[in-house]
Amino acid sequence: MQLKYIKTVLAAGWAVGLTAIALFAHVTGIGSWISLMGLALLPPIVMVRMWNGPDQSLSQSIQEARR
Repeated sequence: MQLKYIKTVLAAGWAVGLTAIALFAHVTGIGSWISLMGLALLPPIVMVRMWNGPDQSLSQSIQEARR
């Protein structure tokens, strides 16, 4: 599985999980929903932006130069 798909699945799982917890906990206040949205969206956004793939290896550089 490619890194971008792993990041997407983790971010979506995080957001869906927090939404499910909120629904089961009967969150009702507008402030609670705003806080929940921040908690559901901010960590995945940071993860997607900061989690980079591995650097190119020497073998990959050689293969790229040969093409």
